[in-house]
This record gives sequence, structure tokens and C-alpha cells, in this order.
Amino acid sequence: LPLPIATARHTLAAHQAEAANMADTKVAEKEKKAEKKVMDENDEAFCGYCSLQMLDSDGLASRVKGCNVKAPVQIVSLPGADLVVFEAHFLTTNPLSFLEIRNEEQFYLFGQLWMDGPKHSEANQICQLVPLKMQDCIKQSDQTPHAFAGEAQCQVLRNSTSRLVSASFTTEDKKFKTKLAKVTLTMPREAWMEYKTYRVRGWKAGKNWAGQDKDEDDEKKKDEDKKD
Repeated sequence: LPLPIATARHTLAAHQAEAANMADTKVAEKEKKAEKKVMDENDEAFCGYCSLQMLDSDGLASRVKGCNVKAPVQIVSLPGADLVVFEAHFLTTNPLSFLEIRNEEQFYLFGQLWMDGPKHSEANQICQLVPLKMQDCIKQSDQTPHAFAGEAQCQVLRNSTSRLVSASFTTEDKKFKTKLAKVTLTMPREAWMEYKTYRVRGWKAGKNWAGQDKDEDDEKKKDEDKKD
């Protein structure tokens, strides 16, 4: 090829490569920005909920009044604190929606904490309470009035069974019933950040699957166009 034409083609190829690199860089920056939002390192977008309920010895929930409560969860610890503290309150004067701690052998206290909206799922669960025998809760309350403690498990943590989250509960006596008034869960910051990192991986996996499905659809469309 004459030198001017070869030079022009070389220049065009260089510009196209540069444009492709710039496009890739913008995509990478956009994904990194989205990943940072999902991570939410400073918990600026945290929106949590918890649900606690009474189960029988077979793990079955009762549907009668006084057996379950649900409430929003707040992070009450200072930003960057070594311990991340979650807290939820329950209105004990509500005559219909309350959780009674019963002094009966067959009943257990169970609960779940999650984030990203009021509906619970395995994908947004933070941790779940290790079932507590309600009679043991009453015995603890005899030693420390209106208070007892338990533990919760964040299952996505490495070695989660040896890294249980501490939980504390506050009760109030209303009309001869011991009602749950508050729950507090305390998680080390490194565990909280590990949990959120796992969430980011889940988000990335979802994007990868979506991209794979799109590629397969594009391939099918190309094959159909060739047939036509």
C-alpha cells in the first residue's frame, strides 16, 4: 500500500483501539462505582428489619396473639466503631402485636435480622437467632431483672459457628405477661465488613449470570437471523 494510505489505516486502528480502551475504562469505573454503593461501607443506606417469634418444640410457629413481633432495625453504634450495634424496639402496650416470653418448657424464642426492605429472604438475611428456651429466658430475668441474653449466627461468615453474634433482650411486664420490648445485636466490625463483602460477591454473581443469559439470547438471535 502507498505510505499515506498505510499510515491512515494505522492511525484509524490506533484511534479505534484507544476508543475501545476508553469505553472499557468507563465500564470498569461504572461497575466499581456500583460495587461501592452495594458495599455501603459507612452504612449510609442501611435499612434493616427483624422478626422474632415463639416456636414450639417441633420448630412450628403459633398463629395466636402474642407469639410474634416485627420491627425496623437501626444501627446505633458510632460510624467506624469496632463493634456494630443493631437495635429494634417493640411496643409492649400494643394489645394485638406483641411477643410474650412464656414460662413453659415447650416454647422457644427464635428470630431473624435482615436488610434491604421489609421482606425477608435468604439473600438479604444478616443473621438468625440460635433458638432460646423461653424458660431459660425467664431464669436469666430472675437474675438480671427484665433482661436476658442469647446468640445469633451469621451463616455467611467463615467459621460462622465459632463466631456467633451476641444478642441481648429487654422485657417489660404488662398485665401479668412478660413482653419483649427490645433486642440488641452486637457484631464485630470485621465480621460486618466480611458479611457485606459476601453480599458484593453475590451481587457480582447475579450480574455474571444475567450477562451469560444475555449472551446466549444474542447467539440464538444470530442463529435465527442466519436461517432467515
